[in-house]
Amino acid sequence: MRRLRNKLNLLERERSNPLKQLEYLNPKSTQTLLEGIRELRAAEEAEANAAENVAPELFDDIEVHDAIHVLFGCPTNLFGEIIAHVWTAFGTTMKVRDMHRVNRHDDHRKVLAGIGHRRLLRTWLCSLPRIAATLIRAMRMQCRWPAEDYRAYLDQRLCDLRENFAIRLPTASPTGKFRAGPALRYVRSHHPYRVS
Repeated sequence: MRRLRNKLNLLERERSNPLKQLEYLNPKSTQTLLEGIRELRAAEEAEANAAENVAPELFDDIEVHDAIHVLFGCPTNLFGEIIAHVWTAFGTTMKVRDMHRVNRHDDHRKVLAGIGHRRLLRTWLCSLPRIAATLIRAMRMQCRWPAEDYRAYLDQRLCDLRENFAIRLPTASPTGKFRAGPALRYVRSHHPYRVS
């Protein structure tokens, strides 16, 4: 019962929190990959060390996932999670089986159950034009980004990485702001491995 309450609270915060401007979403951001990851985690109120908050077997996958969010300029809302999965599959050297390891994990399944199948399907359908645009951008990359070696890129500027790999992000919203909502990080904030 407590877990269900926590999931519902997380979803309510996602609906009610104002959107935040995040620099890593700027296609020309001069932040390093590490600075972008720190900004992402600060925005989602996650501690700097994911190992404290996730199942040990998911630690490396979450680290890579955060780097992908930052490099490819994906917000941490549900829409951004979908686009990050598309970039992972088509813009990086990650294997589909690596993605399935996380998707099969009980924590991930609980998050999806908390979101609800109807909402998830609706978001996927509404995202189809952006998914298609992301696929085209991924096909135009010079080469896929070696996500497994993300640590080697932590000190490089995002604008340089994006240029070197020909990663083209969508331009700013009509208001010129780069925004993201709160993260879908049930795993981080409510996992039994969390250190208080």
